Amino acid sequence: MKNKVFLSVIVTLLFLLSNCTSTKIVTKETVNNLQMVDPSNWSLDDCNTIIKYYKTTNYEGNILSNIPHTSVKIEVIPLNKDVVSAFARKETIEKRYTNKEFLQNLKVNLDEYTSYTLDTTTNKIIIADTNFTNGYSFKTYFENIYNPFKPIFLEDGYSYFFLENEKGDFSRVLKVTGMYAEDYIQLDGYLNVVMTFSPFADNGKRLFTSKDLVENYRLVFNGLQKKPIILEWKTD
Repeated sequence: MKNKVFLSVIVTLLFLLSNCTSTKIVTKETVNNLQMVDPSNWSLDDCNTIIKYYKTTNYEGNILSNIPHTSVKIEVIPLNKDVVSAFARKETIEKRYTNKEFLQNLKVNLDEYTSYTLDTTTNKIIIADTNFTNGYSFKTYFENIYNPFKPIFLEDGYSYFFLENEKGDFSRVLKVTGMYAEDYIQLDGYLNVVMTFSPFADNGKRLFTSKDLVENYRLVFNGLQKKPIILEWKTD
């Protein structure tokens, strides 16, 4: 009887662990197909598919696999034109905005975070910044999961973070925006910010050839724990 109960508990635990994360895999082909569709016609599922494809994290959600892998959970989404379009369309669907409001929000966010803009005559996304001056922006989520808990404070926190290309060239944070964004980092619970990195490496060269961040990249977060936290995104 005890063996049956034990086996039942194990089976239940394995089921719960296997369902901690979604098994849906988003491929580049799926994203390419969505890129052929006007963003104003994307469904909520389409928007989430785009966002998921570009999102990267050091914490996959399995309650066992990440202990003691990290003390700070980080999720990062690059704000390229696809992601900005997906967030704008997602907000439109969930808040029941009009298509006019969608286009207005899309233009504002493209202008803020990318080197693209919205042509208000054709309602098409076009290149706006030939000099890459906007840099590369990332919607970033930090969560302190130290166990036992201890607060994190970095006086000049964002100077510890770097965006790298495949050659190891790196750029630094230009600006940070968000409701609780400061020059320092105080992480007692969680923090949502948008970090914008320079388009130029420290050696003065362009960090990436593309205006849109769709190339392989690496984000390095120093100072949050003993070892650097490194997030990598690679195309299929």
